[in-house]
Amino acid sequence: MKENERLHDRIAFKIVNLFGATFKARLMDKLPLYREAFFCKGVFCYISSMMELSRSERLYLPEVRAWLESFAPGDVFYDIGANIGMFSLTVAKIHRGQIKAYAFEPSFSTFGSFVHNVIGNGFEDVIIPFSIALGRGQELLDFNYTDITSGASVHTLGRLVNQTGGEFTPAFKQQVISYSLDNLVDQFDFPVPTHIKIDVDGGETEIIEGMQKTLARPDVKSVLVEVTEVSKDDPSVRQIISNFEIAGFKEELRIRHPGYKNYPFVFEILFTKNWKFSHA
Repeated sequence: MKENERLHDRIAFKIVNLFGATFKARLMDKLPLYREAFFCKGVFCYISSMMELSRSERLYLPEVRAWLESFAPGDVFYDIGANIGMFSLTVAKIHRGQIKAYAFEPSFSTFGSFVHNVIGNGFEDVIIPFSIALGRGQELLDFNYTDITSGASVHTLGRLVNQTGGEFTPAFKQQVISYSLDNLVDQFDFPVPTHIKIDVDGGETEIIEGMQKTLARPDVKSVLVEVTEVSKDDPSVRQIISNFEIAGFKEELRIRHPGYKNYPFVFEILFTKNWKFSHA
């Protein structure tokens, strides 16, 4: 996208945001904006907020992109914490529909835009979106929003503490039924995933503990987890690593996000089991 087009979009959203919520919703419904994503050529994103515009302009870390490209036809991809669908859309595009993506995004506002992206790119038969939360088990919990804007993140499930340990006052609380991944596979006959991505801003431990039976299956080859390390030898990060080791996985790769000079650091950690990942 040319710089003047990006500036035009940003000015347009600032003007739209001056209006009341009802008028704004009607205006965006009548005048949806689709822009080609920076993260994958040929993928177009529905843009209804500045946060969505920013997400559409993100780029992958090279190693993460290489991981997505390494999937094989017939694999099953689980996208946990899908947001607007960056990972699912990329997998669907680069593998030309040969990989099924099951995507989970509990935010009511973001989920709608994610579905717009699935439909707008013609991936209805490839990406299966679910507006449910994943956790340790099946239970009724509060989903706590930091912001109800579509594309927002750092929401929490069942607690009012973010991934760095800070307490916050939610912009909105929504009661949701959460499921473990083992629930979905055992009780609802979801296919066993081949590759899993987890990016939930603080609820990783609960989700991983809720997928131990599934992780033990030979079909699961790799899991990419975004983690926040608050301090050296952070016990929550050590717990995540331990849970994967118990399931027979090893830490294949750890990539620190650029721009972090002091704690907390944000990492992508790739765990693999009986699968060789080449990222040279």
